[in-house]
Amino acid sequence: MATGRVLWVLRHAKTVRRPPVGGGDHERVLAIRGRHDADALGERLGDDGDLLGLDTGTVPALVLCSTAARTVETTERVLAKMATPPPVTYLRSLYGASPEDVLEQVSMVDEDVPSVMVVGHNPTMEALVAAMPRQPTPALSGGFATCGLVVFELPIRRWDEVAPRTAWVLGVFVPPFATRP
Repeated sequence: MATGRVLWVLRHAKTVRRPPVGGGDHERVLAIRGRHDADALGERLGDDGDLLGLDTGTVPALVLCSTAARTVETTERVLAKMATPPPVTYLRSLYGASPEDVLEQVSMVDEDVPSVMVVGHNPTMEALVAAMPRQPTPALSGGFATCGLVVFELPIRRWDEVAPRTAWVLGVFVPPFATRP
């Protein structure tokens, strides 16, 4: 995409219910199902995958990830099958962020970066994916699954132009992510 940008919004995968002894919500890790879902998504986005059938021409060039254990683990597993994974910027500010806070972080991305993945938490990610499309999208109603991914095309030249109600939905993906034969 020559003049636009691609925004990937990923909710962390399924977690265990309780934090580890002595830890809090920030330290909760992925459940077995969450690890499986994140690995399956990674297979699809990896070098031998089919990029979920998307025709974006690019995988994320940068990842912005909350510092919570579950988002870090989701990100590591999703990027694991890429020979050259994108750099990841871990931001404590994405933990408990509002959709506006997330867009503020995205707006600070260098204009040379064509595509960004944001890995975060609900209810923020659900509100963000609902706020981005130019028009209501039925596939986005009814909640945002753990390890759910929505990919948007934005008709902007620089990330500081990112705004709600400007995006086209390129794809909505939820587990299970069937692996290619």
